[in-house]
Amino acid sequence: MNHRCFMRSRNFLRGRRNLSAAEGFTLIELLVVIAILAILASLLIPALFQARLLAKRASCQANLHVIGQAAALYQVDYGDYVPICYANLDPNNPQYVNPWKSWRANLLPYLPSFTALNCPAAGDSGKKYEIFHSVDEVKSLDSSYMANAGSYAVMCQASLPTFQTMSYTGKLDTGHPMKSLVFSVQPGVAWTDPANSVYVADGCSPKGPITYPNQTYNGLGAAYILLPSDPQYLRVDLPSRRFADRHIGTNCLFVGGQVIWYKTEVLDWMQAGQPGCVWDVE
Repeated sequence: MNHRCFMRSRNFLRGRRNLSAAEGFTLIELLVVIAILAILASLLIPALFQARLLAKRASCQANLHVIGQAAALYQVDYGDYVPICYANLDPNNPQYVNPWKSWRANLLPYLPSFTALNCPAAGDSGKKYEIFHSVDEVKSLDSSYMANAGSYAVMCQASLPTFQTMSYTGKLDTGHPMKSLVFSVQPGVAWTDPANSVYVADGCSPKGPITYPNQTYNGLGAAYILLPSDPQYLRVDLPSRRFADRHIGTNCLFVGGQVIWYKTEVLDWMQAGQPGCVWDVE
């Protein structure tokens, strides 16, 4: 091979090596790209998770607004009363059918769909716990679980001592969601300040100590929420009807129709009579 041919061959090979280097990545470059992607993923995944939580919180608030509108329509038809009874049966006498039905069954005719009673962040086990799958489940009279099921729960509190309402036995009695049909929304009758009192909120029936976010209830819903000042609220040996921490907080529908999100621990430690307490008991 003469000198000229040798030089051409060497230049050709050098060009091929330069072309290969330009077309590919070195190991260091690949590691840098992987590191950048990992950093972006660590930043984006929590943001996407947070966005998903916020979307479910907003959807839940929309459901509660619909429930509030249904309650307002019910007020028009029933002289400024809202349904508060929590069960479709007399819990002390299963043979006696409560003619008033639960607050949810009473609001059904005013709702666009029974699905408005399902929080989008609630678990669906396929059973009658947190999620209702049909109108019949909402109206069910033959399942003991129905007294505890559902994503949303009515605030369980005694009304003012002077207020009496029809009970599930058909007699006038002091208003209480466990046994009564309705509460009046007129100020000073059942609530001293109904507009600023919680009516319905995210509810669950957990067993054990309170944790945040509270996912210890394993999908068992609640039809009512006890007052946090009630000793039963903190019971750990039996299921307690508490605010559900489904949205890294709890959505609350007020008697006045507004829906507000609270940190659940704030709700859990509120006491009646204290400034800022969102239920109204004397």
